[in-house]
Order: sequence, then structure tokens, then C-alpha cells
Amino acid sequence: MPRPSASPPSCRPTSRRSSSTACSTGWPRSRTHWSRNDRRFGGGRVRNRARSSAVAADVTALAPERSTAVACRAARTARWALVDVVRGVAIVAVVLYHLVWDLGHFGVTEHWARTPSGRMTGHVIAGTFLLLTGVSLALAHRHSVDLRTFGRRLLKLLAAAYAITAVSLVLAPQFMVTFGILQNIALTSALLLPFLRASRLVAIGAALISAALPAIVSIDSTSRWVTWTGLTPTLSPSLDVQPLLPMFALSLLGLVLTRTLLGNEALRDRVASWQPTGPVSTASQTLGRHTLAIYLAHQPVLFGALSLLVLLELI
Repeated sequence: MPRPSASPPSCRPTSRRSSSTACSTGWPRSRTHWSRNDRRFGGGRVRNRARSSAVAADVTALAPERSTAVACRAARTARWALVDVVRGVAIVAVVLYHLVWDLGHFGVTEHWARTPSGRMTGHVIAGTFLLLTGVSLALAHRHSVDLRTFGRRLLKLLAAAYAITAVSLVLAPQFMVTFGILQNIALTSALLLPFLRASRLVAIGAALISAALPAIVSIDSTSRWVTWTGLTPTLSPSLDVQPLLPMFALSLLGLVLTRTLLGNEALRDRVASWQPTGPVSTASQTLGRHTLAIYLAHQPVLFGALSLLVLLELI
């Protein structure tokens, strides 16, 4: 088995029809749109993203020329294994956090989630997802801004977000979710679009303003129509509330860091071709590919199961 190279292979094209390393993925060097099922790779086609990820896992067992090709494929795909692993760890943290919250709600344990440290933990978890929102958007649209794909994703997010709002309105109208994490991610994604092609200095400036604005501007209101901005001293009571500011700064930071990474060919190829090797990281990657479904399903399952256990006096 050949030993992996100490430095990542270069993905710069050698010629227009080269079949070895025709893989320019710098930012924003190429504005070519790569569709899901038709990505040209030299003389061949990458038929789907799953195949490129699976092949990249065996990169060290391939010939040097093929290793270069695999690294290029991984660099080109919009889905990077490392991002999925981080997202998977974050969704596990969400499930555990809500489990602790539910146990406190039923009086089984102290309500740690309502303590300052518990609230801070919740903000860190939410901030991780908002940071990844900027990362994912920069990866998905680094060659060109695909408004059709973006629109489909946005509609799916909004449908999920307001399904939660509808359920909360029925079950706990006084704590109805009007601007939770999903609404935040949806609005943040839309606001990030102009920064995909703007100067990184502009994005950094916007991030600094977003972080500082809540400390500078204070709107004396408790209305749900205002508190979502993050510019009010208090938030409206809700089962889930994640104001836009100052967290929008984290999403901008994720976008800027990813754009910078994409401009560094050696580091980009190394990160893009990384694949999980152990069972924990592999499981995290799998979970990270299905975070929306897990987010929608986990709390009804947890709350329902604990309700039954409390009813049967088993806990």
C-alpha cells in the first residue's frame, strides 16, 4: 500500500481536456455550475456525491494519480465529511440538552437548563449550527449561486420551522415558537446570499457590526414582532427563541473562514478529502447528514417517552 503524500495533491488543471487533475476549485476562480448528477471530472462524470465520498475514504490505497483525482473530487463536492461530523456532534448535543430539559420539566432532576450555565450551553449549541450555516452556504455555492437549489432548501426549512410553530400554538399557545433556531437559520441563509460574492472585508465588517449592535441599540419592547431581532433587553416567552443578533456574526464568520479555506489549495484539498475512520466519527457523519429530520423527531419522542414513564410512575 503506498504511503500517503505528506502534502496534498494539487488540483490545478494541466490542460482543458486532461483526465488526471482537471479540477480547479479555488475561490472564486471557477464560476461553473456543477449540478448534482452531472459533474464533469476530466473526461468522466461524477454521478453522485455519495460515490465521491466513498472513494475518497480509500485514498491512501490508490495509486498517486488516482489519489490526486479523489482529492479533487472531494474538494469539488459541496458536502465535506468533516462538516457532517461536526454537524452530527452538534445534533447529538441538541438531543442530550433537550433530554436534560425534559427531565427538569417533569421534576425528575433539577432544571439545569434554566440555570445560567444551562442557557449558555444552549447558546453554544445554537451558535454551532449558525456557524455551520455560513460554512455550508459557502461550500454549496462556491462555483456559482444556484438560486433554485437555495430556494428549495429554504422552503424546506421554512416548512419545518412553521410546522413547529403550529404545533407549539396548539400545545402551548403562551409559549408559541415564532422565531426559533430554524427560522433563524432560514433568515440567516437569505441574508448571507449577498456576502457569497462580496469582499471578505465587507463580510468581516458586517460581522463586527452584528456582534456589537445589540450592545449599542436597545429597543424597549416585549412584542414578538421586535424581540426576534435581538435588540430588546428581554425576549418574549417561547419554547424556542433564537434572535437574529448577535448570532448572525457567527454565520458570517463561518462564511468568511470557508471562503478563505477554499482559496488555500493545499489546505482545502486536505480538509475536503478527509474521511472518518472510527465508528464514532462515522456515526457522527451519518447523523450530520440528517440533522433536520433528527431535530424534528427527537423532542416528540423524548417528551412522549418521559410522559409515559412519569404516568406509569417509573421515574
